Amino acid sequence: MTRLWIGALVAVTLAGAAVADRLHPPRPPVPVADAPAEPGGVWVCPVVKVAGSGGFIHLVNAGDDRSTIRITYVADGRAPVEQALTLAPQVAGTVGPPRSLLGGGAGAIVEYAGGSVSVSRTALVGVPGGFAAGAAPCAKPGGVIQVVPQGSTLRAETQLILLNPGTADAVVDIALMVNGQALRPVSLQGRVVPAHRRLVVREGDFAFDARAVAAVMTAATGRIVADALVVSGSTAEVVPGVNPTRNLLTVASTARGDATFSTLAIGDDDAVIDARVLSSIGQMTYTPLTTGLAPNTPQVAPMPGQDAPPGAVALSAVSKTSAIAIGARWGVASSGRNDVAISSGVQPSRAAVAVVGFPANLGTIRLLVANPDAVEDRLSVTVISESGATQPAALQNVQLPGGHTATLAVPGSTRPGTIGVIVTSVGGRVASALEAIVSNASVYGVYAVTALPVANPLPVAVSADARQGVPAP
Repeated sequence: MTRLWIGALVAVTLAGAAVADRLHPPRPPVPVADAPAEPGGVWVCPVVKVAGSGGFIHLVNAGDDRSTIRITYVADGRAPVEQALTLAPQVAGTVGPPRSLLGGGAGAIVEYAGGSVSVSRTALVGVPGGFAAGAAPCAKPGGVIQVVPQGSTLRAETQLILLNPGTADAVVDIALMVNGQALRPVSLQGRVVPAHRRLVVREGDFAFDARAVAAVMTAATGRIVADALVVSGSTAEVVPGVNPTRNLLTVASTARGDATFSTLAIGDDDAVIDARVLSSIGQMTYTPLTTGLAPNTPQVAPMPGQDAPPGAVALSAVSKTSAIAIGARWGVASSGRNDVAISSGVQPSRAAVAVVGFPANLGTIRLLVANPDAVEDRLSVTVISESGATQPAALQNVQLPGGHTATLAVPGSTRPGTIGVIVTSVGGRVASALEAIVSNASVYGVYAVTALPVANPLPVAVSADARQGVPAP
């Protein structure tokens, strides 16, 4: 049986490499004097793969220019490994880590120059009966405080993975929020995360048999990006850390299972929150938050019962006091199997990008979208694949009333591949996520990749490195 699963994993990894062939090695660099500065950026993926299993990085270039990309794999117990490639405009693709990294866990730092690149990843995790798959968007280095609101140590194993993408060490304080208490073990204060390295912490070593555990990481110096890897039974989830704020929206689905929402207030005071649940028939008050939300108390509550048909749902939370972090989790039953998908809370926006890829079956991908505003929204979706960009007629000028959700089928083949979407809106703002299913002889997983709002280009350009043909550090 062990040999069977190892063989299946190798097959999946080789298939991922075949998809990666659609990407190209860098073109010969031009002399430095002739190389103009190109806008660029950095994405950080703390979890790309776990020890003994495969993983994949998915890229979409939504811009009009070719992008030069350098991926630095940050592996546990060994020196970083670099991978360079170029990505044509309006094209998506998937790459797998070098085979030399198969034995250990790794994250990645993705730097790009030119174009407008968004990044996500899929990690395969060994579970009883085969492999589970978890996916999430990668993140940009940012805020001083990062929050993972969706951990658990009750019949589950949750690992926090912190990655430092900087060139200097970062110093971080880690607190675990459980049942109104802020656990601050001495061993988690002032932890040093070396430059281009990862730090892994087991929540279960400090919070025992807790249904809901939220992690709050505060960077005293430097910046980090955090993920949680949550494994329970035959399911695995990659939960990205988020920057807390006061206006968030998270989407889920009840099409094939129940949905729950996670909320956490950051700070010392209760959060007074205007919270509403959205569905395809309208909105209603989210009663678990009508009396406010106490600090340091991660709350998990089910989707309130209503007469809405199964489909996309969402939680809109606007805090009048403390910053908050929210997320959603929902069950999906498919082909006689069960799994769980998660999405993170994001600020509603008028433009967002998401990408999913191998080994997801493109024919299963659906776009979950919600409009929290009072005005009607008109959505347009551009679909970017490995062969280019299209604007399917069924996904143009889609009307979405204020306070409503919708589930949109994303056209795709029945084969595994890579799909990116650009969701734009006129009228209201939206939040969305791509839901995908992986189901084959060796891997089963259901996951969602939250669409991240499109940010303005970095104010400081990133120049191409003429010696390497990749973005300069």
